[in-house]
Amino acid sequence: MSAPVGRVHVKLGAMEPETLIGADETLDRLTSRLRVLQKRRGHRATSDDTLLAWAAARARPDAARILDLGSGKGTVAMLLLQRLPLCRLIGVEALESNHSLAMRNALLNRLSDRWEPRLGDLRDPSILAGEPLFDLVTGAPPFVPVGSGVPPRDPQRAAGRMELRGGVREYAEAAARVIAPGGRVVLLMDGLERSSLRVTRALSEAGLHPRTITSVHPFPGKKPVYRIFESSTDPGPTTSATLCMRLHSGGGFSPEYEAVRLDMDCTDVPGRARVPDR
Repeated sequence: MSAPVGRVHVKLGAMEPETLIGADETLDRLTSRLRVLQKRRGHRATSDDTLLAWAAARARPDAARILDLGSGKGTVAMLLLQRLPLCRLIGVEALESNHSLAMRNALLNRLSDRWEPRLGDLRDPSILAGEPLFDLVTGAPPFVPVGSGVPPRDPQRAAGRMELRGGVREYAEAAARVIAPGGRVVLLMDGLERSSLRVTRALSEAGLHPRTITSVHPFPGKKPVYRIFESSTDPGPTTSATLCMRLHSGGGFSPEYEAVRLDMDCTDVPGRARVPDR
């Protein structure tokens, strides 16, 4: 059967749509081919998901095995699975409500044969016990230490923002345990300078070496809102890159960001890329 959800129709076979879509959830377009189930007022898909998946796919376009840490509802996982159609992916997520969304997103998008959303804490090595090493590891660690602010009331938003189960140090340690020789670890953080220092220190202590650091600016002349760190176990020079998402405040997307959206098949998804004006 075909079940209407807003403007989206999803073929669910013999399954009733209410078994997959909760009353507090929406079903939205992620790319021309992908749909994402997400909480109506929770942590929703935005530009950072697109940017992380894009940077990761560029870092290892030949990746056969991918691990997505703190995978949430699976937005980055789905973008990578579409962009790299020969890869297989495991997503580790500790929040049960997020894991439930990821399982249903895998089913709705017919990705269950290549994507395993796994419920568990990324700090626990046993969650990946027996798994072969990964060619690519991705993650967007929460960046606010516990005690540094008031946690959002929504558990999804709190988990995505606050270091309730660790932050970039724990992500770097988890990635270093399972990355294959020649593999790449790609992490996205906020754009604050103090966060950048924390990332480079965490990577170094985990035995990882930054190879490319991309600063993402909302528009020219503004401080970065994100930084993307591509690292490996192999030492080498670190290069810097800059990406501006808009031409000016309130203006349209820049040609370079439009190229990112085109590469990730997001150009026909109006309004999904929220760009903070910091």
